Amino acid sequence: MSMGRWREGHPNPLTVTVGPHSGADLVGQDNVALQAAVDYVAGVGGGIVEIRPGTYTMHDSLHLRSHVTVRGAGDDTVLWKPPAVRSALSSDIVYGHWDVSLAQPDGFRPGMGVYIYDDYTGGFARTVATLLYRDGDRFGISRPLCYDYCRHRNAVVVSVYPLVSGVNVEDAAVIGLRLEGNAAENEGLDGCRGAGLYLIGSTDVYAADITVHDFHGDGVSFQQCYDPVFEDIRVLNCRGNGFHPGSGTTRPQMRRLVSRDNGAEGLFYCVRVTDSVLEDSEFVGNAGNGINVGHRDTDHVIRRNVIKDNGRSGILFRPLDYAVAGHRTQVLDNILEGNCRQGGVAEVDLDAELEDIVVAGNRIRPTAGKIGLRIGPQVRSVQVGPNDIEADADMAVVDERAAPG
Repeated sequence: MSMGRWREGHPNPLTVTVGPHSGADLVGQDNVALQAAVDYVAGVGGGIVEIRPGTYTMHDSLHLRSHVTVRGAGDDTVLWKPPAVRSALSSDIVYGHWDVSLAQPDGFRPGMGVYIYDDYTGGFARTVATLLYRDGDRFGISRPLCYDYCRHRNAVVVSVYPLVSGVNVEDAAVIGLRLEGNAAENEGLDGCRGAGLYLIGSTDVYAADITVHDFHGDGVSFQQCYDPVFEDIRVLNCRGNGFHPGSGTTRPQMRRLVSRDNGAEGLFYCVRVTDSVLEDSEFVGNAGNGINVGHRDTDHVIRRNVIKDNGRSGILFRPLDYAVAGHRTQVLDNILEGNCRQGGVAEVDLDAELEDIVVAGNRIRPTAGKIGLRIGPQVRSVQVGPNDIEADADMAVVDERAAPG
């Protein structure tokens, strides 16, 4: 797949341009103009939306649509997140409702994206939606609430949302954008429900040549997706994970990623991600682990990456029992050096009841006092080497499994 299978045999698809100046088919500098172009192209069966250079103020996500390619001019096409507004609820609301009532409604308006949660909710139990209408202090929303939200649990509505979002789309593409998150003037957004670039329930989506900078949350998150492709994506100085594949995503291809100076993991395999390829990428200077593999995250190839100067391990297989550990993963030909700056014990840490792991062809330069490759006591089977590990003999490979017999 390159830019959507729907384009095969159609070399000159419909193209609509959007820009801040006359000469574009649609003139505008906000999400309304961008969304109008995308929805029009989707409505006539598919094609391309070209976003010309400029800065576009996003009061809601740019919602991707099936069979539409969105293409900007790289870092010259900027989608900017304005400051968030916030309100407590004026009435409790429950699962399945299509409206919210706000104690401070005047900062909000129809067309604005919102994030709804309380102290008891997290992850997928939180709701991201668009406000549709106002009736006094009550606003209609674009999707039903995911949970009950109560005033005694400090329920709030905040205008934070992904800058680009694809929900249940197929054969779509997004290329050549800079997503500016303005983290200082926005609250955090849970990576299960959002990120700078966010996909959920989508198939055959292609994303390339995108910079996500300064987002208050994960840079890129994709959940419950099939066959997504990510190429040449840069996540810089975001406050959450750089990349967050999760929740049953199958066959993601990730190449030439850059995850640098983010506030959590460089890349966090969350839950039940399978059959991925992660290659030719850089994970540098992130606060957590460079790459973190865990709950039923199986059958991965992690190869030819540079993983250095992260706060914890270069690659961690997090501590899990056999039922949910990250089996059948190959760690091949990577460069790992100078990790564990704030914690962790090893450049590569196999800390789970793993089976059929391969660690070979890697160049490993651990921080002083740290281990090159740790094989935890629960590991069932691992094939090691050859690797080039520059460390004292007793710290190069530490196998904590009990000796046979």
